[in-house]
Amino acid sequence: MSVNEGPGNEQQQSDPYAGGYPQAGRGRRTPPPVPPNWPRRKPAEPEMFSKLGEQFEAMDKKVSALSLVDGLLKTPGRVAYEIVKGRNAQALGALLVIVVVCMTGYGLVVGTFSGGCQLSVVPLKVVIGCLLSGLICLPSLYIFSCLSGGKQTFGQTAGLLLALLALSGILLVGFAPIAWIFSQSTNAETFMGFLHIVFWGIGTYFSIRLLHAALSFLNERRMDVINLWAVIFVMVAMQMCTTLRPLVGPWSGTAVFQEKKFFVAHWVECLKGGRDYPRIGHPRSRGW
Repeated sequence: MSVNEGPGNEQQQSDPYAGGYPQAGRGRRTPPPVPPNWPRRKPAEPEMFSKLGEQFEAMDKKVSALSLVDGLLKTPGRVAYEIVKGRNAQALGALLVIVVVCMTGYGLVVGTFSGGCQLSVVPLKVVIGCLLSGLICLPSLYIFSCLSGGKQTFGQTAGLLLALLALSGILLVGFAPIAWIFSQSTNAETFMGFLHIVFWGIGTYFSIRLLHAALSFLNERRMDVINLWAVIFVMVAMQMCTTLRPLVGPWSGTAVFQEKKFFVAHWVECLKGGRDYPRIGHPRSRGW
């Protein structure tokens, strides 16, 4: 019986990796095989990133409100190109028109819940609140972008923020028929206020995604600081809605503007059925 044929070597012969290395022959060991050099998998990116890269070119039609609405929904890269490198002034003007028209239309739907003078007051409040929220948050957006390596000018950053507001307004117009159905079939102010917040939140989510994708593509790096700015923007918008209340509910004159209130505290009062402000000549109503 040879040395390699002894009973103590049966396991060693059956296990080619005994001792830590594979055996290429009697008494000889070789290093373990080198693992294949597979290409590293790139982290998954949102779909809008790839779209912006493929579509970043001038629009093949005149820059107008209608063409930008179509562009924001189908080819956001072309809209970003016009803001940054193309017809900047025309794009900014058209985006501002989209914001005003869409927010006015959705505000009109919100006002149909109460009717009366709210049909004219609420659309004005929605437009003013939207534009003021964007204007208040514009400096912080520009500063955050610059600190993260952004190369855009203040005007270009303002244009991208207008694109955010415009896309949010377009999505709200898409939800307007649903909101109108509920406003005509229920008297629950709390439910209607919650429904409008949900619709606005969905529109803001997709708008923030677009802004994040645009800044990340233009600066060739992930601008994750936009997520922090988005929290600030949402808080400012919510506080602006509370300041301009009531959007849902009967008109109460100007008495409500004299009372300062944090939006979370206002929501808690509404959910508890508390009364927020007096309505001149009518029973007290909380409103949203």
